[in-house]
Amino acid sequence: MAPITRRQALWLTGGAAATVLGAAGVWQLMPSDSSPTDNSGGGTGTAQKAGDLHAASYVHVIAHADDGLFFHNPDLRLAIASGAPAVTVCLTGGESDGVNEPLILRRKDKGKKFPSNRANFVRARMNGLRAAHAYMATGRWDAPWTIDTEELVPGFQVEKNTLRDFPNVKIYWMELQEARALVAPRPVSLRGLWVGATATLPTLLPTESPVEGQYAYSRQNLIDSLVRIFSQYNPTVVRTLDPSPIHRPAQDPNFDNGKGGPPVPSLRLPEYLDHQDHTYATYFAQQALNEFWAAAKTTQHTSVEHYRGYINANLPNNLGPVLLGPKQEATQLYSWSDDRDCGDPAGCGDLKVSTYASGPWSRSTRTTAPGSTDWVAQLSDGRLAAFALVNGGAVVWTERRAGQDDWNEPIRIPGNGLFGEISAVRRPDGKLTLFAVRTTLAQDATKQFREVVTCAQTGFDAQQAPTFGAWQSLGSPENDPLKSIEMGFPSVLADGNGTITMVVRNWAGSISYRQQPANGAWSGWTSVAPPPGSGPAPRQPWVGVQDGLGLAATPDGNLHVFGAATTAVVQWSTNGPGTPLRPGQPTGLPASCTPVSALALQDGTIRLMYREPNSAQVIVADLPQGSQSWRVTDTLDTVGGYGRVVGVEVNPSSTPGLVLATRNNLGGVSVAAASGVPASWADGNRFHVHVPGIALDAKGRAVVVALGSDGTLSSIRKTRASADSPLTQWPTAAPISHSN
Repeated sequence: MAPITRRQALWLTGGAAATVLGAAGVWQLMPSDSSPTDNSGGGTGTAQKAGDLHAASYVHVIAHADDGLFFHNPDLRLAIASGAPAVTVCLTGGESDGVNEPLILRRKDKGKKFPSNRANFVRARMNGLRAAHAYMATGRWDAPWTIDTEELVPGFQVEKNTLRDFPNVKIYWMELQEARALVAPRPVSLRGLWVGATATLPTLLPTESPVEGQYAYSRQNLIDSLVRIFSQYNPTVVRTLDPSPIHRPAQDPNFDNGKGGPPVPSLRLPEYLDHQDHTYATYFAQQALNEFWAAAKTTQHTSVEHYRGYINANLPNNLGPVLLGPKQEATQLYSWSDDRDCGDPAGCGDLKVSTYASGPWSRSTRTTAPGSTDWVAQLSDGRLAAFALVNGGAVVWTERRAGQDDWNEPIRIPGNGLFGEISAVRRPDGKLTLFAVRTTLAQDATKQFREVVTCAQTGFDAQQAPTFGAWQSLGSPENDPLKSIEMGFPSVLADGNGTITMVVRNWAGSISYRQQPANGAWSGWTSVAPPPGSGPAPRQPWVGVQDGLGLAATPDGNLHVFGAATTAVVQWSTNGPGTPLRPGQPTGLPASCTPVSALALQDGTIRLMYREPNSAQVIVADLPQGSQSWRVTDTLDTVGGYGRVVGVEVNPSSTPGLVLATRNNLGGVSVAAASGVPASWADGNRFHVHVPGIALDAKGRAVVVALGSDGTLSSIRKTRASADSPLTQWPTAAPISHSN
């Protein structure tokens, strides 16, 4: 490698002398005088202990340098601060037009301060991300990094950055050329590489990079590089971006924007409310995971979380102030909003996004899978079973003995290609039926397809674990493969007669459903128009309802479906037993920034639980039996966190109560419980992924279950069948099997 230059020395050390480890080919950043645990300025540092699960390992696959900061945070910050391996892999340089200026100023001075220089702009973005990651780990933006190179596949160098004081924090830079447009169908892009419009995708070498040359990656080269990362770090959690973005309501018929000659047929795809690089980075990550799982003989089981991207700007803000502050501090550091001097003439951050650093992209965090409310269910023998999707398939844990926080190791349910979330419903005969989504990836986008799948419990094995038949397809409400990719995750309900209703968000932003009566065949798909109040916010495009629907069946035999539209909570209902779902009247309830969870209480009341925008406070709303007017029963004390709220009614025949569970600011599980409606939360530190589960055990006690980010399952429960009884403590988690 060439000797380090004076510019590099100044950049690496902020003006101090640099040490060069020439024999090892490593650039070594010099430590500063401040302690690595200094949390001045609001950084997380090592003070964060709630998420400190050292058996966990995180890999974040992103398309551009700022994707993790805008879309994975606060989960990214908690991972970095946990002490566990937290690796970020950035696929493209994100070079755009090479002008490092705020977009609002660029319109005025045409980039006079920073003329177009793509290599410099890529380096500036790298400086910004290092500063943000260092701050989240240590509280200091200028904490030192070791910078060197690594070959993930033979003959292809990538830049590797390691945070000196927290060496588990790493960034890999693939430096592939970005699409340089949100939706334009350019062959030289991740999208072009995926669909075969180009055989190779070149890299763009940043200014003064330690990488010795430029490369051209084939489709398989890129997949193999990601497989190598997964093999090296054996992650328990992989986070990436949105594989199923929402389409733009008005599609441009001129996909080529009048430039570049005839459009490539394989690139003529819908335009989405997201960046095309986000989508195709996700496809490459998912394909690499599939190959990693297929090749690995033993591995830790991996949970995969996909995050919404630009669509957050069109949905209600869902982060409260405690999470929003640190997130925006990181995005502002990345965007160089403080005008700090890092010693690098190429730039210290990404000024293009400085006008967005505190904007709508930063104000929300959403996973593509909203989280099911029913991934924990009671078996016919009274034991609880908990289900999760890991390594592309389903696993099940069961209580060793009914009513005790002691779980067997999980058993894999045969079947692959599953992702997101899983639901379990109990039929009148006590057997469970599972529902999930299966996605077929293909190089030809018109051959990709998403479908609902289901499998039924067949009995128990010799160890009394539940057994299930093969997964059966229930298809998609969309015959068009491209439209099927936007289908949401199934929300499912079994009513008192044993009829199962399965509802999904459809491509049009409304709902579609299928039903199966007890011992009968499934109906075909029925699609329902959106209800009044589901329109967009002013000056926003139509996006329909958010994924994550609440279902309730009332004693009068009617079925009700609830969803969160942009500005209101909306509903669909039947008009008598067995009649079709139809759009309901406006609820008049405040808007929701999360999926809506629904309960049908024993007295006939329908109860909804969700979070209000901006504050993220939890709202409980009731519609008493026979009433036409909803009322907000309570707004609980702030719990923080984000995401879905789950709940269960307890002791309905005596002194009815409610037990709620959701994610808190530290990534742990908080529980609220009381006779009537609870008012405050008990915080737990069980750092978890997805949404907590909740169910009643064989004695009628509420049980809250969490899947840890280290792949283990644990639970707490009420000591009696009363909402006012104490909770047990989180026990030692049940281990997860390390064999496929």
